[in-house]
Amino acid sequence: MTRPSALSRRLLAALAAVAITAAGLAPTGAASAAPDHTTVVKPVPSTASPDIMDGTVYAIHDAGTKIIAAGSFTRVQNRGSDVDITRNYVLAFDKATGTVDTAFAPTVDNQVYAVVAGPTAGTVFLAGKFNTVNGVTRRKVALLNVATGAVVTSFAGPAFNGLVNDVALVGNRLLVGGIFTTAGNTNPRGGLASLSASTGALDSYLTTTLTEHHNYDGVSGANAGVGAGKLAVSPDGRQLVVIGNFKQADGVLHDQIVKLDLGAGAATIADWNTSRYTPRCAWWAFDTYMRDVAYAPDGSYFVVVTTGAPNAGTLCDSAARWETDATGTELQPTWADYSGGDTFLSVGISEQAVYVGGHIRWLNNSFGGDSAQAGAVGRASIAALDPRNGLPMSWNPGRHPRGVGVSELLVTPAGLWLGSDTSWIGNFQYRRERIAFFPLTGGAAPHPTTTAGLPGKVYRAGVPVPTNVLYRVNAGGPLVAATDSGPDWAADDAADPSPYHNDGSSTAGFGPVGSVDATVPAGTPSALYSDERWDSGGDPEMQWQLPVPAGTEIEVRLYLADRYDGTSTPGSRVFDVALDGVTVLDDLDLSGTVGHNVGTMRSFAIVSDGSVDLDFGHVVENPLVDGIEIVKTGPPPAGNGEEVQVRSYDGASAVGASSVLANPDNTAWSTARGGFWVGGTLFYGMNGALYRRSFDGTTFGTPSLVDPYHDAYWDTVETDSGPDGQTYAGVTTNFYAEIPNVTGMFYTAGRLYYTLAGQGELHWRWFTPDSGVVGADRFTVAGVTGFADAGGIFLGGDTLYKVDRSTGDLSSTDWAGGAPTGAFTVRSGPAADGNDWRARAVFVGP
Repeated sequence: MTRPSALSRRLLAALAAVAITAAGLAPTGAASAAPDHTTVVKPVPSTASPDIMDGTVYAIHDAGTKIIAAGSFTRVQNRGSDVDITRNYVLAFDKATGTVDTAFAPTVDNQVYAVVAGPTAGTVFLAGKFNTVNGVTRRKVALLNVATGAVVTSFAGPAFNGLVNDVALVGNRLLVGGIFTTAGNTNPRGGLASLSASTGALDSYLTTTLTEHHNYDGVSGANAGVGAGKLAVSPDGRQLVVIGNFKQADGVLHDQIVKLDLGAGAATIADWNTSRYTPRCAWWAFDTYMRDVAYAPDGSYFVVVTTGAPNAGTLCDSAARWETDATGTELQPTWADYSGGDTFLSVGISEQAVYVGGHIRWLNNSFGGDSAQAGAVGRASIAALDPRNGLPMSWNPGRHPRGVGVSELLVTPAGLWLGSDTSWIGNFQYRRERIAFFPLTGGAAPHPTTTAGLPGKVYRAGVPVPTNVLYRVNAGGPLVAATDSGPDWAADDAADPSPYHNDGSSTAGFGPVGSVDATVPAGTPSALYSDERWDSGGDPEMQWQLPVPAGTEIEVRLYLADRYDGTSTPGSRVFDVALDGVTVLDDLDLSGTVGHNVGTMRSFAIVSDGSVDLDFGHVVENPLVDGIEIVKTGPPPAGNGEEVQVRSYDGASAVGASSVLANPDNTAWSTARGGFWVGGTLFYGMNGALYRRSFDGTTFGTPSLVDPYHDAYWDTVETDSGPDGQTYAGVTTNFYAEIPNVTGMFYTAGRLYYTLAGQGELHWRWFTPDSGVVGADRFTVAGVTGFADAGGIFLGGDTLYKVDRSTGDLSSTDWAGGAPTGAFTVRSGPAADGNDWRARAVFVGP
């Protein structure tokens, strides 16, 4: 199970002072410069840090030329030295060299949980469990001189009657969060307060009262103090997110999390609420399972990380993204990444990654419970998540042994600082006692997420062996797979009726047909005769209209069988069929001519006038049809089924001629199952897995298996948790089991959308092209059907395109909000303009 852990203490130093108006706190500009990262940090830690020899680092502050670290430690050594230097709960060291600062050595009598910039240059706030600093009484909050460690005596805050977990400087005020009920003997406060940043005087700006235990019911469960655990201020200084052990804020239900608007005159509870943190998680071990929260540099979202043990449907043991501009109740996270039973303790966010730390063994482990399950990706204690979807990126330095975990992550313009309770980065690889720095210099840029659009180029890989078949319809039944390398037989059942017939007819299903006669072409699936479309009324009669370019020489084939309940006898069912106004089957009596429960076929050679019109007429009982096939006469064009072809397309009606790309490595594109191009890489399904290769529009790079679920370095490292022998090895995603049935894919906004053979729904999973991780959870676009016959899908801007697997038609519909918004309209196809769009992988590319 998840190990119990101390509260992590972390606040980005970048969320510092903001400009204020004459009216008070309201900011006039950004709080401070964003870290401005263009890459993920380097996976190898710098040597410019000292060795903290005991305790835990809970907080790290970038003070310019110095780094200030705080926590529960008492001893530190310079790198390469074995001489202990006494530093109780706080120390400073040179940022460039890692050498311990001899001038900054304040005497603090208890643990420090937070360090943030002071109101003037060269000062810093400490907050925590202490009561004195340098022998001067400072109950839980103090302001120090960075150069000397001396107490700034002009700041004297009130005596808090409980510990302070976190502080944030906003404008001219210090916001304080912790486990206290008074700030000074006569000033009631419920876990939150605000002070003058210059004098420490208590004011009435932040008076929101946090009450009630999240878990503890007065009888059972872990019993911890009620109040704030962590604070996060938005970069513009206008919002404050508070997490901790509480159920109510000012008497209103806000379970473990509340968001405040930081106005000019007062902090007020925002119109933001969620019940996702209401369920109890490991109530016997944790009164609250909230652990850390941080805003993105641009302020558009914040991320909350938790502990709590695996608990399906909750946000226990998760990292979850929340959108800043969302309002209302019952809000839901944009994404959640689950460890499957391990604690997250800390989060820090750059422009490129959401860095998380804790006691984790895996990520993307939605189905795990102290073990790796489908989709799990090994990440020992630290990871970088894709901000779009929360999936682990390629960055994987790891940290083993894990101890309690990474309790602090601080993103700065120069890189990422890590604070913890153990000694190593990697698997006993880089000794970094309790503090480490990953520099931005030398880091790799994440894989681009740019996609191609239209007008542009559409690629078709695995173009089918050319066929003269224009239409195949399984009248009255579901899609039937072809057995002759030709196109499948399109569905025409009640749920997905063919667009080529009029209304008024019905469908019926039967068991396997008894036999078929010699008129039925070899390779025709007998399942065609297990369904029929029949017409019970006479007005209007059943009609079919199938467009075929005028002048095309074709053969029209009708597949027929009288299957009705064994009661059919010669003369009991008789009907007529007219083709383009000419009767071609007059008084057809199937039972009388071929026998009951026998499949047959009738064919007719014609030259199309632009539309093949079939009219069924009543004579005795009801006319029927089992299948319709339209085939061009003459030999089919050449092709081997392995070609990749490209054509220009404007997204509407202008379709360029196809040309063939070279296939020098003889890739078996006929075995591909969908594909998409993103950021210079083609991803495609093949052989029950996902593959990737570079593609510039002309040349394909060397293919490689996408397998981020296994890592040669970490797969054999034992986790020291769970059963004996358990390692950090992950488990291949359950999406791979679906790949043999995938008929189309595309990528957009951190999601991989796909269709499955015979299924009308549009599915999606989170996907990051950086590591190739596919989300463990499958989602289905609500209320969307009509994809059972999809033979390719791709997105061009705000338009979704679908290839019909049976006809080769290309249709489109509008796309908005992650879903198609209307019916599909045919844009191109063999019968419309002579262009066939079928292939195993259809994608827009460079």
